[in-house]
Amino acid sequence: MDQRDYIVDIAGMTPPGPTDADRTKPDAGAVGRPWIAVHYKCCRTYARLYRNAAGDAYVGHCPKCGAKTRAAIGPGGTDQRFFTAE
Repeated sequence: MDQRDYIVDIAGMTPPGPTDADRTKPDAGAVGRPWIAVHYKCCRTYARLYRNAAGDAYVGHCPKCGAKTRAAIGPGGTDQRFFTAE
């Protein structure tokens, strides 16, 4: 069973595995907020971007220079977990 928490949600489609509510149960494997990793080339570092409260994007910033980053969630997305910000 697929326990990844970073698959982009597409409105109107039923997920193949457990729901987000199931993932928060202690025995369900991945616990916590969904996130993606971003490598910031500007400062040669990386950070996690967490899904916002509205559930429509992953948001965060470079831990060194503060450059803001937003990755939208929607149709035509990807199941990739690691990204690079230039």
